[in-house]
Amino acid sequence: MNFNIGPRMMKTGLAVALSILITESMNLELGMVAVITAVLTMQPSIMRSITYIKETALSTLIGIVFALAGAYTLGLHPISIGITVIVAIAVNIKMGWVKTVHITILTIAIIMLSPDDGIHLMYLLERLSLILIGISSAFFINAFIFPPNHQKLLYDMIKKSLDKTSFLLRVIPNKTMKVRELKKREEELKNDINEINDYLGIINDEKSRMFIRNRYHFMRDIVIFKQMLKVVDLESDLIENLELKMDKIEEISPNQSFLVKKLVGKIVEYHENIILTYEDKILVQKEMQKESFTAMNLTINDLINELQQSEIEKWIEIFPVASSIVKLMVELEKLDKYIRKQEKMF
Repeated sequence: MNFNIGPRMMKTGLAVALSILITESMNLELGMVAVITAVLTMQPSIMRSITYIKETALSTLIGIVFALAGAYTLGLHPISIGITVIVAIAVNIKMGWVKTVHITILTIAIIMLSPDDGIHLMYLLERLSLILIGISSAFFINAFIFPPNHQKLLYDMIKKSLDKTSFLLRVIPNKTMKVRELKKREEELKNDINEINDYLGIINDEKSRMFIRNRYHFMRDIVIFKQMLKVVDLESDLIENLELKMDKIEEISPNQSFLVKKLVGKIVEYHENIILTYEDKILVQKEMQKESFTAMNLTINDLINELQQSEIEKWIEIFPVASSIVKLMVELEKLDKYIRKQEKMF
């Protein structure tokens, strides 16, 4: 089992430590509230932290309103706190403030858990300062410690997925992997694709506000990464179709099965050459890649000719695989053109 400590884990730990140091130096009770707030408000990017702080401020204000209303109408016993929290959650969901509802709940709890002398101004300020310390600690650490290298992080995620699709495209046509292990790897691939889409969503939301030195080069990289993701998606589709149809294709026509395996092998080689070229690990001449693509075209033409001579029932079985291969070849050619115009600089 892999045990990796990523930058976000380290930043969360540092934010927790900073929250504890501040609360202890100020002799504040319930320092755990600051710790919990720091953990909850740690975000994957600086700009998302700023957005989250705005949402947290609103949630804290809502929490104060509900806590004071609950305290003066229902009292401060546990059932009153529970009822107030239920109403606050319902209102947050109704208004669409779901992301920071936990901050509202935390605010209500720390205010309504007051001592016997009730809620007064100093008590309220002390409790709110704990939330402010947690938010500030998370933002400070996120902004100044290990600032995220979005290009490297995103490329590493995509490269990991491309390696998985390459591996699966090698083993599935030849049936050299156990079904349970195959299903596990396919599930991991789907999770990886979802993570990449989420990360691209962050960048799309924040690209106009990010602190980027070379914005032109950054946006060119993002175009390449999106094309790489499109390739990963299409390779994932091809993997599914091969898994579903390969046995049937072998039954229908050994020659068609041979052509499919040959095409898949060439696609994997073409894909790997593109990535190695982008990483500047090998130098593949444009003419060689063009010859490789031409060879794939000739093979797909042979497969199409075979399909045209097949009965409709057999053609239906083979067409999904042939269609996936053609779509993938088109997108791989686009990716090859993109990376030849952009040097990897991260």
